[in-house]
Amino acid sequence: MLKRLALATALLASSAWAQQEISITAKDIETGAADAKLAALGREAAATGKEVVINAPKEWHGKVAAKVTAGGAASVKLNDSFFENVVVRMADKAKVELPKPAEAPKPAETPKPAEAPRPSPPVAPPKPVEAPKPAPKPVVTPPPAAPVPAPPPAPAPAPAPAPAPVETPPPAPAPVQTPPPAPAPVAKPAVAPKPAADASAPIKQRFEQNLHDGKPAKGTLDQTQLQKGDIVYIDGDVRAVVRRDSLGTTLFWLTGELNLLRAELKPLAENRYEVVYKITSSSNVSLRGTVGEAQVFTATVPAEGNAERADMEKSYAEGRPVGRSLRIDQLTQGDMVYLGKTSAMIVRRDGGQLARYWLEGALNTNQVGLQKEKGATGKFKVLSDNIE
Repeated sequence: MLKRLALATALLASSAWAQQEISITAKDIETGAADAKLAALGREAAATGKEVVINAPKEWHGKVAAKVTAGGAASVKLNDSFFENVVVRMADKAKVELPKPAEAPKPAETPKPAEAPRPSPPVAPPKPVEAPKPAPKPVVTPPPAAPVPAPPPAPAPAPAPAPAPVETPPPAPAPVQTPPPAPAPVAKPAVAPKPAADASAPIKQRFEQNLHDGKPAKGTLDQTQLQKGDIVYIDGDVRAVVRRDSLGTTLFWLTGELNLLRAELKPLAENRYEVVYKITSSSNVSLRGTVGEAQVFTATVPAEGNAERADMEKSYAEGRPVGRSLRIDQLTQGDMVYLGKTSAMIVRRDGGQLARYWLEGALNTNQVGLQKEKGATGKFKVLSDNIE
């Protein structure tokens, strides 16, 4: 099936394109149905002198640019995008600033006149010199008294006899000194190896830039936390998960093991997969192409008055006539399919009621998106929106 490509224009303050969003399917681009819209955008850009910026997968660059330039746009800028959509906007071209005129030189300042010297203060008259005072009179000192003779010193005592010499024992031999042991070598602390550079860092940075507007990933997931509709991107050992909901787009890193051949994953392109239904932790793993040989049931809408038609309307529609039909690719999760001899009826819950349709096309009843009801013949439950 062809994917739906969303084509959105940028905001233009002075034209009708400012409030309009153009959505064009892949079928319209391939058949030329979108040529008029793209040419009108080219004429608008040529009239306003703006630049057309196109963000799209690389394989769409030439086709979309040719349609826009056919309308007269002179300046077109192409950017590669990871998403399966085409975003076209018009942007103002960069303005060239003219150099400012040089300022006129300021007139030289007139020097100020020198100030007149101030008169010095008056000098005080010198003080009168005092007359020298008369020298004092000398003092007369009386002569010293005669010295008294000292008595003669007493005779010195006789010297004591010298003591007998004491024999000194021979000195003990000096102890032999043992050299101290050599100190043990001190082991140098081991130098911790520098951590190796993370080779996945540039890949993660590129995923964040292209898939999450440059914002960091929210966290990590394992395969059992994947939800239906998640898109898994693979680059080497790095696996990124993009989840879209009503609040916008969220980026996660996928950890643990994931078998890319699982039937729960639908290949979209090289290294890109869509989760078509939830992955469980069961050890019974179904792989694409290994479920079994195809068992194809070709369903046709029975004619009015056909006996099989009347029997199936009685069995599955409470006897009421069923006038609508659905193709195989219009089956949705939760539908019940009842097979007859050459016809099949779909019972779908619509709110609080049940709607009935005839099935048209060749249905492979042995694919993983269908679950056969136990104990019932020709009764299947649809597990995925991607039935083939």
